[in-house]
Amino acid sequence: MALDERSRYGIVLLLLIVSVVVSIGGAGATWAYSLTAAAQGACVVLALGGRRGDWSFRVFLLVIVAGTVAGTVLVNGRVGHGLLSLLQAGIIAALPVIIAVRLRKHLYVSFQTVLGAVSIYLVIGMVFSGVDSALAALTGNPLFAGGPAVTLADYTYFSFVTMTTVGYGDYVPAAGLPRAAAVGEALLGQLYLVTVVALLVGNVGRSRGRAGSAGDSPD
Repeated sequence: MALDERSRYGIVLLLLIVSVVVSIGGAGATWAYSLTAAAQGACVVLALGGRRGDWSFRVFLLVIVAGTVAGTVLVNGRVGHGLLSLLQAGIIAALPVIIAVRLRKHLYVSFQTVLGAVSIYLVIGMVFSGVDSALAALTGNPLFAGGPAVTLADYTYFSFVTMTTVGYGDYVPAAGLPRAAAVGEALLGQLYLVTVVALLVGNVGRSRGRAGSAGDSPD
């Protein structure tokens, strides 16, 4: 039975949360890397919905996701892992585009809209995590000052700690591009949270075409 839109976006958000928790909790284990890649790929495929016109792209995407999951087990070496992280970041980066295209057709700010917006917030952290990991691997320059040995779990942890501006201080970005990227992520994450998400939550049930005035609630 086909999922309704609210259920679909609820599952997408749940899978995103699971992928973050597994990525960090797995402490760099191969199974955690594989499960994270599978969960993130499933989010993108699920968000596409079931329209007939999407099937060819969904098949293509499934092949890419399957290749990424297999690569987490088979690929070795710094460059290989860097390219894999970049590919994984590219896959999950497609999710905000899909959500935006789907939700722009809604005449009302609904619960689904809020779920989609929160999902995009989590994607921001995941994309920065993948890009940080890829840049460190491909350039050979450590992301963190002091050059501690790190895994994908550490990049994910650092990304979300940075985006939420918690700042524990256990990982410190190195001078130059790593610091600029960390500041950019913190600004983007906070601005998105206090503007886009807050605005949508405050306008649930209102018509998007009549901002600030209550519209008829959707069925």
